[in-house]
Amino acid sequence: MKIEVDQSGKIEQLDTPTVIACANGISLAIIIKASEKRLLFTQLRTSIVIKADRQAVIFAVLVFLLLRNLKKMPSSIILDEEYTGKNVIVCKTLEKLLMRQFKGRWQGVIRVQQIGKHSPAHVKAWELHRKARKHKEVLKVTARDILRLWQ
Repeated sequence: MKIEVDQSGKIEQLDTPTVIACANGISLAIIIKASEKRLLFTQLRTSIVIKADRQAVIFAVLVFLLLRNLKKMPSSIILDEEYTGKNVIVCKTLEKLLMRQFKGRWQGVIRVQQIGKHSPAHVKAWELHRKARKHKEVLKVTARDILRLWQ
């Protein structure tokens, strides 16, 4: 099973929520409010992850939090290119979290590429970002959820 993942509202934009959505037969999304992102960045000031890589690592953690809510884990994960030059960091972080979740038995493929504006994942993320307060079925993520996985 192949799944596409897209983001609307950059992680580093601390005045707007971030929505991460996946789609391909299955449609799921998570949201993190701007206030939670500000709290997260405040708490990560003393992190061992260098500042230039933090957004990419946070993106990977958010993708993991989204994917772990799927009933069946996809064998191919296609991420929209959000952080140019940081693709290896995103893929390695996500792979590490998936391997930990599945006790070293996850054998899927993670790719980063442009998925386009007509992708169902892009459409869902964009729509939810525009109407973030109206969608109650979206899973809300907190800074605490991310910090638990940060270790």
